[in-house]
Amino acid sequence: MNISAIGKTLDQPLLISKLKDKTPKILAAAAFTYGIYDTFKTPKEERKNRGIKNAVILSTVVGTSLISAFGLKMPAGFGRSGLSGGKQLLKGLVNVRSKDGILKNQNEVVDKFLKNNNVPKNVSNVLQKAKTRLLNVKDTETILNMENITGRGADITKGQDVACLKAKEELLETLFSKKEDLNAREIFEETGRLSVLGLMPVVSGVLSGIAAEKITKENTPENSSNKIKEGAYQFLANIFMCNVGAAGALFGAERLQKAGVIKSLTPLKKLGVIMGGIFVTGIMGGSFVANFIGKKVLDPIFDKKKGTNTELKPVWNPYLADSLNTFTSKQKGFENFKMPSNDTVKQHNNHGLKHHHKKHHKGLYNERKPELLDMALHTDDIATAGVLSGFKWIEPMLPLMYTISGYRAGIGYRNGEK
Repeated sequence: MNISAIGKTLDQPLLISKLKDKTPKILAAAAFTYGIYDTFKTPKEERKNRGIKNAVILSTVVGTSLISAFGLKMPAGFGRSGLSGGKQLLKGLVNVRSKDGILKNQNEVVDKFLKNNNVPKNVSNVLQKAKTRLLNVKDTETILNMENITGRGADITKGQDVACLKAKEELLETLFSKKEDLNAREIFEETGRLSVLGLMPVVSGVLSGIAAEKITKENTPENSSNKIKEGAYQFLANIFMCNVGAAGALFGAERLQKAGVIKSLTPLKKLGVIMGGIFVTGIMGGSFVANFIGKKVLDPIFDKKKGTNTELKPVWNPYLADSLNTFTSKQKGFENFKMPSNDTVKQHNNHGLKHHHKKHHKGLYNERKPELLDMALHTDDIATAGVLSGFKWIEPMLPLMYTISGYRAGIGYRNGEK
């Protein structure tokens, strides 16, 4: 089976539009199902509070993910357009055309192509199918491999061959996503757009998580700290740094290409370069940066809010030992009591200081280690790579992945802790 045909089949604008239309229903159903499951698996006495928190966090994060991705539209009947559709209040960050607009455009281009060109019968049948519905892999392969195209009403000339090639190119760019050769500025604009798209659900997760615990009266500085730290981890390790790595790798490749060091990259080679940048900068570096900020910046801030005293006070004062021993030896029942020696006190204090140091200065990865789900969340990096290299079919599904990041931030996830 032709790999190129599979890629083109997945990149049909009509398929991407249908995925976008189904995403809200899939995401809402998944969030509702998980919320019910998570609530009823907790002990009975905790279910009420757990249910409230799940309802607040999941509804907020799902709503934010969908609005930031697809925008917000006024319901039909409230705007000037009446029942035909409502007014667009907010524009989303995922660029997907409507199904009706795509089909209208495909009909026009297919009719124009068939009118001006002679094509084999099997190709003509597939193109007629493309006017109303999706193409399968076999259909796509037929179009990609079509030959013996000639113009109508004229002898075949060199000029006519060129016209046929241009017509075929226009047809392919209409039925399948158009290739984009992004320059450096456009590369960073795209990564910025995708980073904002991921940031919104994470921020809403942190805020809704804190609000939910205020409602259930379970809010503490430590819980708030964990939510902010997990939000930083999700955004930096699973979203932002990966986008930086993708853009950096593609920018570097573009510089080398302009300098004549390497040849122009095909979409598949571009994908490989981008995934390499994601692995080095995002997967390896992102979790380090997130944990570093959590330990060195956020922990000290919330330690102050909790009123934590970072100096360990001695339990015993060795300078009062002799006086206390004299006093206690005269009291009934204290005849055999003896204060610890100065050496014992020092040993006790040193042990306490070591314990304190270990608690507050433990390794960066002791608190939040990368897990299997964190690795799975890097599936969204394929979308980043896809957008930058010319494959866009995963982009409408990004709200599903970013909702997981937002929910984990909302519950303040810390390696199994909720």
